[in-house]
Amino acid sequence: MLVMDEATLLAHAMRDYMRPFIGDSHLQLIEISMNAGEPYSALSTCMGIAQELSIALPPLFIEKITHLPSWNDFDREVLAEQAQQLPDWFRLAS
Repeated sequence: MLVMDEATLLAHAMRDYMRPFIGDSHLQLIEISMNAGEPYSALSTCMGIAQELSIALPPLFIEKITHLPSWNDFDREVLAEQAQQLPDWFRLAS
């Protein structure tokens, strides 16, 4: 049995979460990176699409994505800026 690493698992979860909110062209952008075995690229794409379309993301996704070990400082900074521009999850849910 193969074990899926955390970045790949998060990329799959983000894609599945965002699927109802995005069109086929955005979905294909995410899947290109995933099919190439690039979960970090897929996650970056997901964050960019979420920012572009103002899709609220659960805080757990943001926390897990920003704490992945392979991001460099610049990537973490960009992710934090993108996360700040997303709609607030709690206000959306209440």
